[in-house]
Amino acid sequence: MDLPGRTKNSVSKGGKVPVTVFTGFVGVGKTTIILSLMNSMPKNYKFCLLKNEFGDVKVDSQIAKLNNIDVQEMTNGCLCCVLVGQMKEGLLELKEKYNPDRIIIETSGSAFPGPIAWQIRELADEGFVLDSILNVVDCKNFVGYADNSYTAKLQAQYTDLVLLTKHEGVSERDMDRVIDRVNDLNTDAPKILVNADQPVSPELIFGLDTKLFQLQGPTGPNNKTFQDELNQNGDKTHHRNELDTMEIKCYGPKTRNPEKVLNLTAFEKFLGTLSKEDVYRLKGFVRLSGVTGSTAGTTIYVVNHAFGKWTIIPVPEKDNLEPSDDEEEKESHKCDLDHDHSEHTHACKKERPADQELQMHFILMGELWGIQDKLVHGCGGTYDSGEVLSEFKTSRATFAWDKQLPANYTDFVAERLASKQ
Repeated sequence: MDLPGRTKNSVSKGGKVPVTVFTGFVGVGKTTIILSLMNSMPKNYKFCLLKNEFGDVKVDSQIAKLNNIDVQEMTNGCLCCVLVGQMKEGLLELKEKYNPDRIIIETSGSAFPGPIAWQIRELADEGFVLDSILNVVDCKNFVGYADNSYTAKLQAQYTDLVLLTKHEGVSERDMDRVIDRVNDLNTDAPKILVNADQPVSPELIFGLDTKLFQLQGPTGPNNKTFQDELNQNGDKTHHRNELDTMEIKCYGPKTRNPEKVLNLTAFEKFLGTLSKEDVYRLKGFVRLSGVTGSTAGTTIYVVNHAFGKWTIIPVPEKDNLEPSDDEEEKESHKCDLDHDHSEHTHACKKERPADQELQMHFILMGELWGIQDKLVHGCGGTYDSGEVLSEFKTSRATFAWDKQLPANYTDFVAERLASKQ
């Protein structure tokens, strides 16, 4: 296999580390494609993954570690605006620490691709070269989310290659609608089907050389839309217009007694109530009991939920969900700077009872405003206390509880309404 990079047997790119960028809406399968690609490569070809996501739930770094992949995850912001300087620092750190043959950047679902590409080109003197930008499209859900997301349209327009995922089970008529819609946005970029049980060819993905900066017209860098995207018009909050986000933390007794820990059956029942029209993505960690084959009684699991489908993966070496001291410090600063405190019902850095620990930590994305209370009740009903940080397209809000929520949803809503009076 002969690929661009810096290994002895591969084609050199002037001694610079090639950077491949994956874009796509939340839950379309970017991480799955990336891990599949990495696992199909020769063992001596060194990858690093720079991952960007909202919230502070570092799920994908954990999944990547399970696959023996070096990853750096950038959270609580967007690579194309808020985290601009951090992207440069992240790339330089990966280059110095691992000396990789290639770095893959996986953007958040609401990242504009143009500014990211521009920033990588600006790092040429630092030893990086932009190889290509790839856009992942979810065939089952694209027509729906593209109607609501300006960024999803931009990502499909500004790409070297469109990767069509989740096409299995899509009717021929609906597939034609997806292809027509993508072609309306980008006629020139090739489109290829990605099968769930078969990796994409590395020669295809990593054999590209981006031509985007040579283009004229609607996707060219001299186009006004591209320039507006690059400049952001000073707006560092564009991602808030795309999705509602909600971060949920739940606390319970420090016990490994399965009777005191959320049961897998009950948890999956809750996941099954989440409509894909409301919840596009749920990702995080949860301690579960009642899992067939588990010898520990309770185990921490990674949960990945996208458009009504989910996977639950055990992480046996992870014993607790509490952040490290460094992460707590960052969380404290984040709370001080980013929150509208007018709706706070709790202190940002709240001391937990000594006999309690973090049992569930999720980030959710979608159209959550109308179902906020249902999500809080569904996630938190098993636990003694918890907190929710919500960032809606129209406002921000926080909510905390210090006793187990009412088992009856009607009573929970009544309690919430009473607390607001």
